[in-house]
This record gives sequence, C-alpha cells and structure tokens, in this order.
Amino acid sequence: MDRIPEPDTFSPSDEAVEYHTMDHSAVNREFVDELLKRPTGPLVVDLGCGPAGIPIELCQRSNDYQVIATDGEVEMLEIAKQEIDIAGCLGQISLDHVVVESMELFEDGMADTVISNSLLHHLEEPRLGLETAVRLTRAGGRIFIRDLSRPDSAEAIETLVQTYSGNESENGQQLFRQSLHAALTLNEIRSIARGLGISEDHVQMSSDRHWTIDWCRPA
Repeated sequence: MDRIPEPDTFSPSDEAVEYHTMDHSAVNREFVDELLKRPTGPLVVDLGCGPAGIPIELCQRSNDYQVIATDGEVEMLEIAKQEIDIAGCLGQISLDHVVVESMELFEDGMADTVISNSLLHHLEEPRLGLETAVRLTRAGGRIFIRDLSRPDSAEAIETLVQTYSGNESENGQQLFRQSLHAALTLNEIRSIARGLGISEDHVQMSSDRHWTIDWCRPA
C-alpha cells in the first residue's frame, strides 16, 4: 500500500486541540522509559514536541535535563506552554517555533540527544527530518526517534484505529487513520537511515504500530 501524505483536513488550531484531547500519557511514558535505558542528555532537542508531553515527562524524572522543544505549529506551542507551566518545568524546557526543514540557525552538533516522536510521518519529505536530527547531534551524541509504521492494507489500518483510538472522537480517529496512511514502513525508514550512515540494526520495530531509531553518532 502506497504512502499517502497527510491532507489538510483540519485547521492547525482544531488539530492541536484534538491532539491534546487524546490521551498520550502511556505512549509518552513508554517513550521516556526506553529513552532512559541508555545515556541521555543533558541538552536534549525535541523535534516536533506537540503539547510537550514527552519533554515534561523527561524533566519530571530528573532536574538534570534541559530541553529545547520545537514545533512548526504555533497552536501546539501555545498548549505546550500552558502544560509546561502547570507541570512546573518552565526552568527546564524552552519552546521554539520552527519547522524541522528550516533549522539553519540551530548549530551543528549542538545537542547531546535529539528526540522525536511521531513527527516524520507529518513531513512531505521525511528524510529532511532525519537529516536535521543527525546534523544537530554532537559526535558521540544520541538520536532516539519513534514513529508510526504504515501497515500493508487499509484493513490493517482500520484494525489499529479501532484498537488504539476506538474510544476517541471521530476526528481523533481520523487523525490517527491519516497518520497511519502517511507513515513510513520499516523498510522505507531503514533505507533513509542507511543513506545517512545509520545501519539498519539501529532501526527496529518497537511495537505493533511503531518503529524506533536508537543510534549514537560516532565520536
């Protein structure tokens, strides 16, 4: 089944509100649990932070982290600012409105760790997102990126939609459905990663609907 880039079905404000309404807490905890199994930080850049659930989860585990959380949608960042304030993490998390394809002002090798959760499938050209992550990571630093994996049929997509978003609103289910259609398969992301010097053993399926890149840039 071919990849279908996400259509502009919802306005940025409606999408931000709908996404924030959905319960991502378990996914965020699992992401941070896996992230912290290997050396991380202290300076972390999050590409496509959304409402900042993962930066908040990370910073609530330890005061040692400083996170630069980026997103291309102002509406998402407005929600993120409120959530960061409520969580008491204003001193650890800074927000930056920037799209991942245009981060020229961010220095090469500036981050100890670059993270991203479910950003690449939103991009017209996902390779540009992974290129940015590699560029921003210092020598010896780490990239930890997780995203959806596109199933091989529309029927399989509907099964995942009902399993993982069946209790969400119709709009929430449609957002997840569109994301699955726009996601990369494991073979597709491995091909992109290989072209950037990341061997395929660092790109693995991590659930029935996610793949994960966990890679340290050579020192």
